[in-house]
Amino acid sequence: MSEIDYLNDELLLTPEDKPKAAPTSIFDRAVEVLQRIEAFVTETGSEPVSEPGRSVRERILANELAGLRASRKELQELVAFDTQGLVFGTAKAGDPLSDPLLDDPLGIFDVRDELKPIARPDYVADRRPCPDFERFEPLFEQVRESVENGSRKPQPFRQERVELGEFFALKGQLVYVADVRDEHRRNGKPDARLRVIFDNGLESNLLMSSLVRRLYEDKDARRIGTTDAGPLFEGARTGIVYVLRSLSDKPEASGLLKVGTTAGAVEDRISRAEAQSAFLFAPVEVVETFELYGHSAKEAEKRIHEALRSYHVALRVTGSDGRLFSATEWFKATPTLIEAVVRKALS
Repeated sequence: MSEIDYLNDELLLTPEDKPKAAPTSIFDRAVEVLQRIEAFVTETGSEPVSEPGRSVRERILANELAGLRASRKELQELVAFDTQGLVFGTAKAGDPLSDPLLDDPLGIFDVRDELKPIARPDYVADRRPCPDFERFEPLFEQVRESVENGSRKPQPFRQERVELGEFFALKGQLVYVADVRDEHRRNGKPDARLRVIFDNGLESNLLMSSLVRRLYEDKDARRIGTTDAGPLFEGARTGIVYVLRSLSDKPEASGLLKVGTTAGAVEDRISRAEAQSAFLFAPVEVVETFELYGHSAKEAEKRIHEALRSYHVALRVTGSDGRLFSATEWFKATPTLIEAVVRKALS
């Protein structure tokens, strides 16, 4: 048997190094990441969110989406690939608390005799960072302390609606109803658009019906009630009382002022006045504002409206679809009178 030539045997020769693939460019990597995120949104109907309880996949995608948004200036060419507007904001993802499919009152085994139009929101809610969360964070801290010392008691949720200024525990998170606007009827029931603040620094503009449904679905959900009649948040800034004048050209709106409260910015509250029955489907101008300290927005509004009861004017307005709406919080009074009433009610 011939001996093996270890120096020249082709099977033992070291092959030439193969040329290495060029590294993936940052742009190509961004396209790949965006495609994965878009696949997730298509699959689930909502943007990925990075928070406790979410899957590892979703939290990773949420962080990657945040990175793409932070690098928009360097990735302008990505616009052509951003078909869902996730990075450059040309579209909104679905609300994780409001699935339009769940709003259909019929069960999956019910058959319609006639297909009837189902009411849909004029825009879909989403979760996004709360730009003024520093205003709400002290309230969450005080609620936690109040629960610990017993002055506020968590109670099972048994409500058909939620009110301005209420706190709830939902899926292990504290939830604060900072604003209630655009009250209307949906699927034959009263509804409204909310500004909801979560204790993780996010906010959502979901429908009241969506929040109520989720509170009933979560067997551990609680309303954070109070056991005393004193101020809920001693010394804390809790919102704003606003006085508005309607710019409607309808004669019944002449000389009237609207008095309400909000836990957020007044500019946000009136930004879509033309689309809301509460503002007579017309733009408004701000006459005066007063900051709230040591009172919940809900309680302050109740006191002020009670003091202005004799000046109240009930209005009915017609929407673009021909339906009639009740418009409350309008008063036949001067700004000076309203200021005196507000200061007395909050003293």
